[in-house]
Amino acid sequence: MHPNFITKFFQNFIKDKDIRTFKNNYYYYLFFRLIRNFLNCYLEVKIYNFKILASNTKNKISHALLKKCRFDDQSELKLIEKISKKNKIFLLDCGCNYGFYSFYTASLSSQNFVVAIEASLTTAEDFKKNLNLNKFNNIILQNFAISDVDNTTITFNESQNDWESSLTHSEFDEKKITKIKTQKIDTIIKNQKLDDYSLLIKLDIEGHELQALEGAKNTIKKYKPIIIMELSSYIFNKNDEAFDYLKSFLFQFNYSIYSTKKKLTSIEDIALLINNLDTRHKTIGNYYLISNENINDFLNNE
Repeated sequence: MHPNFITKFFQNFIKDKDIRTFKNNYYYYLFFRLIRNFLNCYLEVKIYNFKILASNTKNKISHALLKKCRFDDQSELKLIEKISKKNKIFLLDCGCNYGFYSFYTASLSSQNFVVAIEASLTTAEDFKKNLNLNKFNNIILQNFAISDVDNTTITFNESQNDWESSLTHSEFDEKKITKIKTQKIDTIIKNQKLDDYSLLIKLDIEGHELQALEGAKNTIKKYKPIIIMELSSYIFNKNDEAFDYLKSFLFQFNYSIYSTKKKLTSIEDIALLINNLDTRHKTIGNYYLISNENINDFLNNE
């Protein structure tokens, strides 16, 4: 689609400016609110040291870059930056969406490397456009679903909202049902040479996170990665077995859960937060799964 006059004007207005410079700017926000319904295509947004094609429609996560002029997960970005200053990062970005974590990590150092996984073909196409825009050569994108088995074809519910597409739930109104192949994290990692890297795994796969952990046991045992994991009612759904699985997993691998504020969090705390979610909210946010052998490095990573 060719941009209309208003879209061209707004694109020129934000051109080469880090979108964060407009944060808390009332006039920018008012201006955006007035014209956003007239924007007819994606806009190229600069943030940090890379660019993103941000959507003007609310069913895309990248819309928040235009509305909020920032990326919400600031604690996670700070952690990635601190690790990158000490060592090369190998990021396995499971549920990469349009690519913010991937591009941020890749932009910090050309020695960092990212394998980005996205099950939604539509969202993967958005990622490819952003990858072409930035021309990073330290990112590869794979289109399959992370699970606890390899090479199994399973049903995938693709939502009109790009943050809802899922293997495990289908409660949204407008969806497209497709088939997709699965792969375990262990399979992805086993042939990688990671001795010189800090392995970081991000899991944001709309309720399939525990299956991803099950398929990552060899990797976790060998490398003891930091895992950034979204915790939601899609995972637990008031299901005691899911809470028991996570508790057993933590014990088996000598891991603990920390909030993004680096507060030690128990399974009981997680259960209370999940069970108190109202019908409008499905997630309690990201949490860190940390090997107890690396707790001091994690807590002192300031």
